[in-house]
Amino acid sequence: MTRRGRPAVREGCPRKILGEHEIRFTSAARRAKALRKLGVSADQVASAPQITPFLKGTRGSLKPVLEAMRFTDDPVVECFLAKRDSLGVWARENTCWEAIALAAGVDLVHLLGAALLAGREQAVTAAKLIATFHLPEVVKKRIEYAKLPGGWRDRDALDKLVGFPSPMKVTLET
Repeated sequence: MTRRGRPAVREGCPRKILGEHEIRFTSAARRAKALRKLGVSADQVASAPQITPFLKGTRGSLKPVLEAMRFTDDPVVECFLAKRDSLGVWARENTCWEAIALAAGVDLVHLLGAALLAGREQAVTAAKLIATFHLPEVVKKRIEYAKLPGGWRDRDALDKLVGFPSPMKVTLET
């Protein structure tokens, strides 16, 4: 054992020499195989608009974008997701979205816009869920403050929430 805790290289042991038919299965070889399987060349991917880094940079990962896209009914997104889901696990995780979109015959700019809209819709839905589930506590607090002498804003907000006419409108109409 060496000082760093790794086993020492044994002297005199020949290294395995790869034959012509044996190719190391490196990440680059796997990417090239995934591109061949998709029917897309590296040049096509390089010349396409690069949306993967843009989408990845917004949240640090493509996973939240992908989750949001699964909730949309956009046919472009559905076509992209079908092609992506047909890939193997390694290829799904390590192939850029440009290559998958090109293989699916999807317009990259449309896919980017659909991903942004899907993210916005997911955020709005999440906000509505949070507001809905916290509404009883908020209304209770609003009622507490509406009962205080200076709670006219809370009283007006409660009137609007329940659908009562504004006191100002009632006095102006009569």
